[in-house]
Amino acid sequence: MEIVLSESGLPILDQFSEEGFIDCVFKIINLKEQGASYLFDIRAFYEGAELGFGVEVIKGIQGGFDAEMHLIQDHVYRNGVRFFRTGSESDNLINIFAQLYGFSDASLKMCEEESFTAIALHQGHIDMASEPIKIKIFGRDQDSDLDENYYESFFNLDLENGFVFWNEKDLDYREPLIRGLSG
Repeated sequence: MEIVLSESGLPILDQFSEEGFIDCVFKIINLKEQGASYLFDIRAFYEGAELGFGVEVIKGIQGGFDAEMHLIQDHVYRNGVRFFRTGSESDNLINIFAQLYGFSDASLKMCEEESFTAIALHQGHIDMASEPIKIKIFGRDQDSDLDENYYESFFNLDLENGFVFWNEKDLDYREPLIRGLSG
């Protein structure tokens, strides 16, 4: 899979979208370790605008499933992934998502922070620093109104090569995702 970059060196946001899904690719910048977490910014390019936000991921995320593909409860990470607003590029991203998802309001501002429950879709040990990791993230999974606010997506990290692939799981999660990230 070859990633197409803009003139500024950032990946074109939706280059891997297909079959009606908006799947996104971002470049990881400013990667650093802080305590038990990786902190970094993600950036992409879309129609002349730089898009992105900050991310915090727990360093020790391990495979979420045993040999029989049963969920390992100790490998469900509440607040395992956190997104946070870094400025106008974050607002740009939320507005581009709204546009790509077919919503009319394009004057949104990203919330300051949104946390997700995370499960690695792997079995066994994972070394995030040197291996790609596929993570399913669950937004607003602790809310009292799950029917209205809950959403899921895939947040796949390739720290070694410096990319994030953020993919939709289901089109029905679009509206809750926009509401959740625009606070």
